[in-house]
Amino acid sequence: MSLSSRLTVSKDEVVADNGVVAANHGLSSEAGLEMLKAGGNAIDAAVATGFTACVVEPMMTTIGGCGFMLVHLAEQGKSVVIEFSPRAPGAATPDMYQVQDSAIMNIGLQSVANSENVIGPKSATVPGTVAGFCMAHSRYGSLPLEQVMEPAIHLAENGFDVDWYTVVSISDEMERLVRYPGISDIFLNRGFIPTVGSRLVQRDLAQTLKTVAKLGAKGFYQGEIAEAIAGDIQANGGILSVEDLANYRAEEVAPVSVSYRGHTILGARAVNGGTTGLETLSILNNVDLGSRGHNSVEALHLFIEATRHAFADRYRYLGDPEFVSVPWRGMLSVGYGAALAAEMDRVNARLEPEGDIPPWLAYADTAIHDPWAFDPGEEGETHESSRPSPKSSTTHLSVIDKDRNMVSCTHTVVNSFGSMMACKGTGVILADGMLWFNPSPGRANSIAGWKRPLVNMSPMLVLKDGKPVMTVGAPGGRKIINAVTQVVMNVVDFGMGMQDAIAAPRVDASGLDTLYHEAIDPDTVEALEARGHRMTLGAEDYANHNFARPTGVLIDEESGKLKGGVDLLRRAEARGH
Repeated sequence: MSLSSRLTVSKDEVVADNGVVAANHGLSSEAGLEMLKAGGNAIDAAVATGFTACVVEPMMTTIGGCGFMLVHLAEQGKSVVIEFSPRAPGAATPDMYQVQDSAIMNIGLQSVANSENVIGPKSATVPGTVAGFCMAHSRYGSLPLEQVMEPAIHLAENGFDVDWYTVVSISDEMERLVRYPGISDIFLNRGFIPTVGSRLVQRDLAQTLKTVAKLGAKGFYQGEIAEAIAGDIQANGGILSVEDLANYRAEEVAPVSVSYRGHTILGARAVNGGTTGLETLSILNNVDLGSRGHNSVEALHLFIEATRHAFADRYRYLGDPEFVSVPWRGMLSVGYGAALAAEMDRVNARLEPEGDIPPWLAYADTAIHDPWAFDPGEEGETHESSRPSPKSSTTHLSVIDKDRNMVSCTHTVVNSFGSMMACKGTGVILADGMLWFNPSPGRANSIAGWKRPLVNMSPMLVLKDGKPVMTVGAPGGRKIINAVTQVVMNVVDFGMGMQDAIAAPRVDASGLDTLYHEAIDPDTVEALEARGHRMTLGAEDYANHNFARPTGVLIDEESGKLKGGVDLLRRAEARGH
């Protein structure tokens, strides 16, 4: 047997009494912690962290992006979701792109001529991030907005040191960046990749942030900034309008939930990954994983099978409920979870795809489940399945404060640097959210004016007996869903702390094959293959992201202390006091 060196990385778990902020960049975490130290609450910290991420992680998220924020207010015992989903411009139509027969990245998503739904002005969706952050702050924050946004403004105006990850991200996207002068002027140094330690300054973005800090969301969605954004997009052939921006509103809604081992797991509803992650847990609530052992053959087999069932429903039924009938209540019902658990083969893989056909093509176009039988609503028009997006550049933040208020917020620019449209004079990079739609008409997730696409973001909160336990989420495209559910399982089923739960090797069954981390026992992988699972090694190092990258904060049940955990390989940091 031959042996080779293997990279081993660890990070300390952050343990604190008064508050912890976990985010994908240390400057973002520090901004949130600054608010907690100033007497702000978890919402103040989350908004400060989020706006700062839009400055220091432009390849992952921007104020021209979108997302979901879950908030739990401990004293009130109240949980809410602030939805700032992307919306298609009002002028969008189902046939706005020329669809080609070829597929993107072999996942069954039809490609579009000139990649117009992925890059450039026609890929841009109506941005929601500013509306979402400002709504969360105005309703539940305690510090002045100008104070909360000061760290982001300072870093945009005065700059910050470029690190290795930013250099790698810019290098990876050079071919696309150079096509659009507005964005290349910001991130390239006279046409060249910036060096580590050089200063990245975004003065136009700083001025935009100052306007938002002074005027709130209306300073972004109305007036000069809105006119500049829409004018630049339309001048380059896009369809986003001033009216689209003026009409945009974030929404506060109730979360959806499932019961799992005596815990209540909260997520956002319908058009995101939360429904699928919660359905997976609802199925697994009917089997005993803890006694089978962490990452055992039996436990991983059951997880993969539950995931396959939940993803079959995801790509068959989920779309914007304002446009299509969605049986999400049925999908998350106790009875439906029990019914799917009863269908699972306890020994052999049942829902593996055949050949090179992805699962959503193999079994989602022909329904294998009927969640409508468990849904109190009325079944609407039947739609063909939707399709997944090819990849995602996203960030996540988790906060718990001294009063045990919790926030879980995932926000994104979609692809790396989004649409590549940095709108003139604003520093705003718009997300390329149109790629999340199925470009072919007639599906639940097909394009329509003002419609919300199906996204992968899956922020979660965990309660027990109505008391806060944990906040968790991740970036990582559709792999977010499996990652977040496994972190919840690691804590609830296997008693892990936050950092260990995040660092534990995972599998991902959201794609054609089941990816497995190299640290999973080879004998376990071989046994899963013998059961019929198609297993593929997923390389995971500083440059390769084959798995999602969770961050989270946990309240230790015995000590009451806060414990923060983050992804091992990238720049993520948890900070507390």
